[in-house]
Amino acid sequence: MTGLAAVVAALMALNVMFAFMVVLLRIRSNHRAKRFTRIEARWEPVIIGVIGDGVEIVPRVPGSEMRHVLEITERFARRLRGPDRDRVMGFSAPLVSVLLSDLTARSAGKRAATVELLSVLALDEYNALIVAALDDPSPHVSLVAARALSNPAHSQHAVAVLDHIHRYSDWSPSLLSAMLAQAGSGAIVGLRSYLGDEARPARSRAVVAGALRLLRDPEGAPIAAEALESDDPDLVVACLRLLSVVGSLEQADDVRPLLSHPAFFVRAEAATVLSHIGGEQDVTSVSRMIHEDSPWVAIRSARTLLALGQREMLEDLSVGHGLAADSAREVLCKEAV
Repeated sequence: MTGLAAVVAALMALNVMFAFMVVLLRIRSNHRAKRFTRIEARWEPVIIGVIGDGVEIVPRVPGSEMRHVLEITERFARRLRGPDRDRVMGFSAPLVSVLLSDLTARSAGKRAATVELLSVLALDEYNALIVAALDDPSPHVSLVAARALSNPAHSQHAVAVLDHIHRYSDWSPSLLSAMLAQAGSGAIVGLRSYLGDEARPARSRAVVAGALRLLRDPEGAPIAAEALESDDPDLVVACLRLLSVVGSLEQADDVRPLLSHPAFFVRAEAATVLSHIGGEQDVTSVSRMIHEDSPWVAIRSARTLLALGQREMLEDLSVGHGLAADSAREVLCKEAV
């Protein structure tokens, strides 16, 4: 009984300790929020004056407030363009160097926030430091740097970003593709080279194929066609989607074998691609696929048959029963609308 009482007492002491810590953290957080609010109230009008009136002489920023002032300035810089943004950048320029020591802070969150601030306020001046942040021990910090460098004005860093893309496996492939595409046409050569490199991770190559699709790069088509021989179905699908946008009859022969791929989603995507680059010779193969058990394959096949001019075939199927008939009716109804 004494042992049980000791355990209960220990648990109660732990609960009290945790409650005390929560209260302390809340007080600390509220104190920081109030301090930031005071700084914001004092400096926002100053920054607005710099933007609106072109004021060149501004009060000296205390060292303890510089980071907060730069955070406020960053918000303005993100929203402004042209001369107004130039004035904001001119205001922040003498202050930005105070951030450099935070690039080695113990907190990964603070390092990431610092890279973000530098990328908005001084990317041209400190791009070498942001490139170095790609190797930060934290994948999150590295990703913030990669996002900053995926910039049309800094497309020379596209290869460095690609060399680190494997670090971001926890992030959505579609978001990573969009990030890479933001670098614009200057990054296309590096993207093509990466997609065609079989030594690179298949998942990363799939992300790159997605970026080339967003950039609508026609010269990526033959590279994507070669990658269709990969054993990784996600890479194959990503390349098929690229071919849906930029492919031509030249790649049709590379796509056709995939109509019998073991993965249903690869077969479905292959059928879709042939609706764009296929021809009459594909009707027989695709018409067999509409009778598969997979709803995804059936509906994609029905759409391809319509694109290949087989409306009459779909009308005949639509009077029947089962998945093929349902798919045919759905495609014909959507066409009518």
